[in-house]
Amino acid sequence: MRSLPAGLIAMALGAVLVHSPAAGQTHAEIRGGLMVGSHTGTAAGLDFAPALSYEALVMRQITPRLSVYGGYVRTAFGCEEGFCIEQDLIVTGNHGVLGAGARKGWAWLRLGVLLGVTEVGTEGESPALGPGIHAGAGFTFGSGRMRFIPGLSYRWLSAKTLSSSDHAVAVALDLGVGIRLGPSMH
Repeated sequence: MRSLPAGLIAMALGAVLVHSPAAGQTHAEIRGGLMVGSHTGTAAGLDFAPALSYEALVMRQITPRLSVYGGYVRTAFGCEEGFCIEQDLIVTGNHGVLGAGARKGWAWLRLGVLLGVTEVGTEGESPALGPGIHAGAGFTFGSGRMRFIPGLSYRWLSAKTLSSSDHAVAVALDLGVGIRLGPSMH
């Protein structure tokens, strides 16, 4: 199960790079922030116990306004209420992601699908592979090779095990940097 994220990353990056036109620009992006969320199986509701989450993406422009992306997404947030009281648990998701993005001027919007596992703590039943939704919106500052990319992230994650069909929802205000790979085509 530990090699699953590496395999998902390889598949996502390969799909983005192979199924994109050769004339588009490619960007690598790393974003991170403190995420809060809820997990249905803990009966905690939206817990304001942030934990560090991040994503590493490769984006390929299809047109000046549209792009496709793929990469790795790690979601984490604390759980202090409901069944988590006095247990100090962390909900953690490790997912590959594929999606599409649109931008107009400095603003951008993204929507993608996730595939991976989500678990609460490190004990209990093994998590099952499941789908999810990846969404984000924000702004891009800078026009050279390096860009600053603040935004909001939303993730819906399947958190199934053999005996439950739980899910998790997480939101974050995150910061990121992007770098253009290769020469500019404009």
